[in-house]
Amino acid sequence: MHALLEWKSSLDNYSQALLSSWRGNDFCLWRGIRCDSSGSASELNLSNIGLQGSVSKLNFSALSNLISFNLSANSLYGPIPSSIGNLSKLSTLSIFNNLLSGTIPLEIGKLSRLSILYLDGNRLNGTIPEEIGLLHSLLNLTLFDNNLTGQIPSSMGNLSNLTFLALGQNNLEGPVPREIYTLSSLTFLSLRMNKLTGSIPSSIGNLSSINVLNFQSNYLSGPVPQEIGRLKPLAKLTLSSNNFGGPIPVSIGNLTALTILDLASNNLSSSIPEAVGILTHLKELRLSENSFNGSIPRSIGKLVNLSVLKLHYNHLSGFIPDEMNNLRTLRHFSIGENKITGRLPDNICLGRLLENFTAPNNHFNGHLPKSLKNCSSLLRIRLEGNQLTGNLTEVLGAYPKLKYVDLSYNQFHGELSSQWGCSHDLTYLRISNNSISGRIHPMIGNIAQLRVLDLSSNYITGQLPRELRRLTSLLELDLHDNKISGNIPPEIGHLSTLEKLNLGSNKFSGSIPWQLGQCRSLWNLNLSNNEIRASIPLEIGNLQFLRDLDLSHNFLAGKVPQSIGKLKILEVLNLSQNRLFGFIPQSFNNMLGLVSVNISHNYLEGPIPNIEAFRDAPYSAVASNKAGLCGVVAGLKKCSERTYSEKGNKFMILVILLLVSFILLTSLFIGMILLACQRGKRAEHDSVEAQVQGDAFAIWGYDGKMVYKNIIKATEGSVPITVWEREDTESYTKPSYLLIKLLP
Repeated sequence: MHALLEWKSSLDNYSQALLSSWRGNDFCLWRGIRCDSSGSASELNLSNIGLQGSVSKLNFSALSNLISFNLSANSLYGPIPSSIGNLSKLSTLSIFNNLLSGTIPLEIGKLSRLSILYLDGNRLNGTIPEEIGLLHSLLNLTLFDNNLTGQIPSSMGNLSNLTFLALGQNNLEGPVPREIYTLSSLTFLSLRMNKLTGSIPSSIGNLSSINVLNFQSNYLSGPVPQEIGRLKPLAKLTLSSNNFGGPIPVSIGNLTALTILDLASNNLSSSIPEAVGILTHLKELRLSENSFNGSIPRSIGKLVNLSVLKLHYNHLSGFIPDEMNNLRTLRHFSIGENKITGRLPDNICLGRLLENFTAPNNHFNGHLPKSLKNCSSLLRIRLEGNQLTGNLTEVLGAYPKLKYVDLSYNQFHGELSSQWGCSHDLTYLRISNNSISGRIHPMIGNIAQLRVLDLSSNYITGQLPRELRRLTSLLELDLHDNKISGNIPPEIGHLSTLEKLNLGSNKFSGSIPWQLGQCRSLWNLNLSNNEIRASIPLEIGNLQFLRDLDLSHNFLAGKVPQSIGKLKILEVLNLSQNRLFGFIPQSFNNMLGLVSVNISHNYLEGPIPNIEAFRDAPYSAVASNKAGLCGVVAGLKKCSERTYSEKGNKFMILVILLLVSFILLTSLFIGMILLACQRGKRAEHDSVEAQVQGDAFAIWGYDGKMVYKNIIKATEGSVPITVWEREDTESYTKPSYLLIKLLP
């Protein structure tokens, strides 16, 4: 009791709260503890309750009567204490799925009554101790998912009662000890995901009780021995991801209890034996990524319980046998990357269960299977790289669960159906290199999860639907080599996650939308071979991750924007066959990542940037520009000092002109203000004189203005002047004017 309370106090506060019942003298009432008839603790079971602390703090010496010890599925850490060897009566030791570290203590060999030892799912390291072979009563041993190294101890051959052995997901190496193959009581043997070498000996036939045999992901080699056919109870055989060679032994047909046969990713060769068809209980047949040749045996059509058939990446040829139409429980059908010809089986989805249908890069022809149209269970279709024909609008249906489609490099025709908009979970749609026509349906905007859309090399017409802006998860949009026209919609800027955009070889017109600069994840941008006009927008310089930029073969005009120089990791730049003029910006000198450049067939002039991409460029990459283009490219004339400074001089002249213009305009403005002020003062002076001399001088012709001195001069200062009465209806309302005597 004292040992348990001490261990409790070493745990964290939360764990101590979980053990709040651990108080008082009767520990038989404590949580997780059972006592035998003598009142001694015989079982400790605290599995999966969230304990956190060190198991090494527990004094096992004080718990010598324990029969079962279970602390699995917690967060216990630290090494397993050597005092665990004092639990001489222990039958079950289960500490799996914790954070235990260190080595397996040698004292484990003292637990002579142990029948169950579960230490999997920890961080144990070091080797498996030879002393484990002393546990003659052991039935189940699981050490998988640790960091164990070294070889499997041959002493395990002494565990004659062992039925379950799982050593997978470690770093064990060397050959499998032959003593392992003497354990005739074994029903489960898993050594997967280690670094084991060597071959499987013929003595494997001694495992007469084996039900599951898993050697997946090791470095085992040699042939699969004929003796494997003696394992009559075997239900699951997994030898995938090794280096086994040779043929599948014909004796495999004796394993009539098999439900899973996985020999994928090896170097197996020859043909697939007809004997495979005898395995009528088979649910999964995985023979992919080998070197099998010949045709698919007709006997596979007898495997009516088959749900997984994977034969991809082999050298299979011939036709798919008609008997394959009998497989109505198929969920996964994969025969891609072979040399199979003929037609795909019409009833491949007659059971309406098919999820993965992949047969890419073969020589299939003809129409798609009829049963495919109503195969609403489909998740994945890959049929690219064949010679399949037919109208996609007619042969495909609605697939609400579909996630992946690749029908590229075939001979399909028809239009893109609006039913694609029903596949809301679709992430990948590629139908390139076919004969698809018509427009892109606005329903495409409903596929909000789409990551890749590739409809390139078809005959698609019309304009890009603005609904594309709703594809905010799109990473790749490839529509090149079609007949799409109109403007590139500014809504393209909504595709902020876009990494690759290829609209080349179409009939786009208008300008490049500046909103394209909002697609800051772009690394590949191709707008070549269109009819795009106007200038290159400055916002292109915002695409800091751009590596490949192709704007060639358009009608782009204006100067090359300075902002392109901000694309410091750009590797390929093609601005050829446009109407660009002026100097190449000096900012290009910062583009040190540039590998390939083409600015030919424009109206550019001045010095070429002195960077490696231009120095290594052929003359054809700069040809057909203005005669003033000069610099480091072979074939161009060298630039004089004047040429190098001309661009700067022009800039300085422009600055000076602007400065002089500003001074002149300012002077003119000030002069006008001064003139206006002077006129105001003169008008004020005339008004004062008129008031002094009377109103007579305001009535004279020419708006009543007359020089007083001229009157004095004309009359010599003595003759009186008579001013007659005047009526001027434009300026006056019939005033009467009196005679005025001008005094000398």
